[in-house]
Amino acid sequence: MTVSVYIPVALSVLVAAISWLMAARLSPTRGTAITVVGAAVLCAAGTTWALVLLALSLLGFTPLAVEEATERGVVLVQPVPGVVGVLAAVALTYGVVRVVRVARARWATRRELRKLCLSCAPGELAVVPVAEPHAFAVPGRPGRVLVTQGLLALLDGKERRVVLAHERAHLASRHHGLRATVEVCAAINPMLVPVRESVAFLVERSADEHAATVSGSREVTARALAKAALAESSGPRHAALGFIACAVSARVAALHSAPPRPRRLLPGGFLLLGAGATVAAVQATLAFYRLIHWLWLR
Repeated sequence: MTVSVYIPVALSVLVAAISWLMAARLSPTRGTAITVVGAAVLCAAGTTWALVLLALSLLGFTPLAVEEATERGVVLVQPVPGVVGVLAAVALTYGVVRVVRVARARWATRRELRKLCLSCAPGELAVVPVAEPHAFAVPGRPGRVLVTQGLLALLDGKERRVVLAHERAHLASRHHGLRATVEVCAAINPMLVPVRESVAFLVERSADEHAATVSGSREVTARALAKAALAESSGPRHAALGFIACAVSARVAALHSAPPRPRRLLPGGFLLLGAGATVAAVQATLAFYRLIHWLWLR
């Protein structure tokens, strides 16, 4: 086994380390979010496969493998330390458990929000008689915008249009799919948790910019966001695309600044890091195949 089997892990750490800096500097477009999610997917896939190869290396020291090597007069050389293989198997098992938990949490949240929508009148907008100020984009066919009466009472007409435009942007850009994908990646590879948070910030900033464009005022958009955040007494639902989802202070500050300019090189370079993890995983696979070929197929 070559050192390439460890490269996906190292690149995942690098991607996580610079993810928030990238999110702060990149233009919050859907394409940017897709690029960051793509890098996370490649890193998660490369790391997972590297863990599989490390765990499979333990099979080389089963009684069957030892017997085969003895018959051929071959001295087995341990490709990786046994403890590394064991830790890889444990990490894979833990990743599967985390993925199941994430899937259950997202499904429970979506089912609860859809149930609330069904209790309201038909149409895109669903208003529920709840005093807490909340707004959510509820994916589905069709997708709906769920708003509480508390939020509508808090905001004026212009600010209400900001909220609706924000949540509609989530539905139109399918931000829920991007969030779900990167959450699974972070569940498989916990080192990608900062990337998950960066994508959450990017999709909210993207919806903010869309709302500012629709309303024609960045100031009104920032004011609506700040008023809703100050009035909220409990945290937003997990896994839901809410108006007050994350990093409200940073989002308000961004809305008080000029619209960000697209930067083409940064997203591409970020994606290359994920591609590097995949290439390293392929190289490790070839090394593993040569090991198996040497042991069993010669």
